[in-house]
Amino acid sequence: MLLALETAITTLLQNSFPALFGGAGAVQIGFDNTSWQLDPSSLDPVAGEPGPLDAQDALTFDPANPSGPFTLTRKPYPGPKRVYLRSPVDELVALLPTELSWDPVDAAKFTFHPRPGRVLTGFNQLQVRYGIVAASTLLKVQYQAALTLTGSSAAQAEQALSLSLAALALNRDALRNGAAYQFAAGGYQVAGALKTLGFSRGTTTGNAHGILLAAELNLLVQRLIGEDEGVPITQVLSPGRPGLPGGRQIDIDPIVQS
Repeated sequence: MLLALETAITTLLQNSFPALFGGAGAVQIGFDNTSWQLDPSSLDPVAGEPGPLDAQDALTFDPANPSGPFTLTRKPYPGPKRVYLRSPVDELVALLPTELSWDPVDAAKFTFHPRPGRVLTGFNQLQVRYGIVAASTLLKVQYQAALTLTGSSAAQAEQALSLSLAALALNRDALRNGAAYQFAAGGYQVAGALKTLGFSRGTTTGNAHGILLAAELNLLVQRLIGEDEGVPITQVLSPGRPGLPGGRQIDIDPIVQS
């Protein structure tokens, strides 16, 4: 939950300023006094009730083997599905329905047959948006930590502090993309996203600076319905009454009706 955000911050600083944060004598990045808490208002008391939801998958795509097959992470609900080619710089290109073949037996599987002239070079994912039926709720997490920058000299540490503040303030989209993650196991799925990131004050001790970070994270938690959930009722029988002939599917006890 927190590792993705801390990794995104570290990666941003190292990629933005390789001379400062890489190689011998590099400024050391750390996270101290980390704490987090759940927003009580986000604890939905009826979160376990299943219903229709929007889902999104980012599937690995190889331009050299475009057809797949591909498998969605969740069983899709009947309805339209939108599929896009996605590049590492988040360029999206919508695919035509005629380019996609969905498995008639397993609704989660499909193949991709590019139309003539379709450019595939430079794309590394298929992004799929579709509907599912699941129990879901959104949990809000408040995160605080001190981002520490420790240099080999006061001048190096001062430079790292100033440039780091600039990078954190001006690259919010990159941080959001880097901090996003998904976990799935046992019929459950969690999608984490960075909503806001701010900093208000700092500390200085020798050649080390600390920046107090405050972030809000959203956790979309889902439980997929089982094979025996969400099945339409086709027959209601009163206790001790046999099934009725002639195709009648519903048998309500007269005592109950009265």
